[in-house]
Amino acid sequence: MSQLYVVDTHALFWYLTASPQLGSQALQAFQAAEQGHAKIIVPTIVLAELYFLNEKLGQPLNFIEEYRKMLASGLFEFSPLDEALILLFPYLPGIHEMHDRIVAAVALRFQAPLLTRDAEIRRSGIIAVQW
Repeated sequence: MSQLYVVDTHALFWYLTASPQLGSQALQAFQAAEQGHAKIIVPTIVLAELYFLNEKLGQPLNFIEEYRKMLASGLFEFSPLDEALILLFPYLPGIHEMHDRIVAAVALRFQAPLLTRDAEIRRSGIIAVQW
């Protein structure tokens, strides 16, 4: 089975825009996925946040085109918000922002490292983080 990683919004945005802001460990995870050795799990809340971040930044990405590329690439799986995910929230008390807790719950569900530089998630110590 391939290594799984869960991605947060900024990490995904920086990957899609080839930004040097993407952390080296996160970049290695994406490269592993490109080589068929890993799968990147995208919480659907991240997809929604990506849309609004892209809009806020003047739409450097063609969102629909990038989404289609993501689907076709085979690198990504999308993880919806469901009741089982919400029931993981009590296990993430150190993560206070709702969207961050959703993303962290996906990482907890899949027992996968989260590609993020988010300080609060890192400090929580609950989720393995790679950046």
